[in-house]
Amino acid sequence: MAEIAESSDSARELREKKRVLAALVVHDLRSPLSGIQGYLQLLREELTEDPAHSPTAIGFLDDAVTLVGKALSLVATILDVDELEDGILRAQLAPVRIIELIDRARAGNKAQFEVRGLSIDVDVDPDMVVRLDRDLFGRVLENLIDNSARYSPRNGRCAIAVRRDECGVEISIGNSGPPVPETERERIFGRYFQVEARRAAARANRGLGLYFCKLAAEAHGGTIHVEQRGDLGAVFVVRIPE
Repeated sequence: MAEIAESSDSARELREKKRVLAALVVHDLRSPLSGIQGYLQLLREELTEDPAHSPTAIGFLDDAVTLVGKALSLVATILDVDELEDGILRAQLAPVRIIELIDRARAGNKAQFEVRGLSIDVDVDPDMVVRLDRDLFGRVLENLIDNSARYSPRNGRCAIAVRRDECGVEISIGNSGPPVPETERERIFGRYFQVEARRAAARANRGLGLYFCKLAAEAHGGTIHVEQRGDLGAVFVVRIPE
């Protein structure tokens, strides 16, 4: 019993050291990224004041600011995964218009959709309000929309739909790409799926994104899974109880 207790203490100590290291990495990355974002915003203000500057150039700056914001979100995910695992980070629920989170997540992936020639269908009541953690669930949507665009064929189609029923709210995000093999539909949400996929020479390479989505959905008391629906090969479905 003493050996088991000692092993458990060592595991906790190792996890704490890992969390501290992650926090330091996040802090060191967040500071320069925030600085870049601030300077880009200042530059945009300068250009906007002079009508001689091209709207296209201002648009490029807007895209750059959005992408830096996305990088900051990814940096935060590194720390949040550990804190969600340990139950330290809990969802702070408040009424949110779901379309606002969807629009923000779409903006963060605008460049990818344009480069790949993707269309996107959004089927959601613009007035629908859901109790969510705005930051956590916003990043769930960013990850799922990014994933949908990345694994969609060029000139393909992505679709977002939100439904409410007696059990709660269902958010589905899918694309017209190939389906996820049934043998991987649970494993794809594992923290180490990326390593296993590389070892097996599989196509997928999804990192922490889907694992974070799983933890964040569970922090809301919900679930996430992937399935095939009609002409959409891979549809990620998040259910949040109400």
